[in-house]
Amino acid sequence: MRRYDLYIIDDQFINYYYGRERIFYNLFKDYEKANASLKKVLYKQIDYITKTMPVLRIHKQLIQLLSKHKDYYMKDGVYCLENKTSSARLTLQNKRCILYATGSIHAEMIFFEALRKVDLNFLAIDIENERFGWIKPMKEKHYI
Repeated sequence: MRRYDLYIIDDQFINYYYGRERIFYNLFKDYEKANASLKKVLYKQIDYITKTMPVLRIHKQLIQLLSKHKDYYMKDGVYCLENKTSSARLTLQNKRCILYATGSIHAEMIFFEALRKVDLNFLAIDIENERFGWIKPMKEKHYI
């Protein structure tokens, strides 16, 4: 099972840290593994660089996109998508979304697509597998 923690990074940090996403990954990984006193300090840093989830906008986008899928349902506030080859569950929290996925990446990509339409600054982090990245990468600027 894959687990992604999804955060909306504040605009003021995007341009400077674009291409240096490992710094974000290390911060979130350190937070997960820290003792109680260090966890407090790291939480303040995470709170400072992340935005609150726009839950209502996300909900509307998910309902609009997922209602087209016959294998979608919602149970106890968790958005679920299951078919023969893949499944994914998305939970919304105040400062993050948590996405659990199994099988092929089809179901998780549907969730990523919906979140992409809500905000461009979503960073997905899979601490266990050391994977991280923007769900909608910025296009590099080309100057003439």
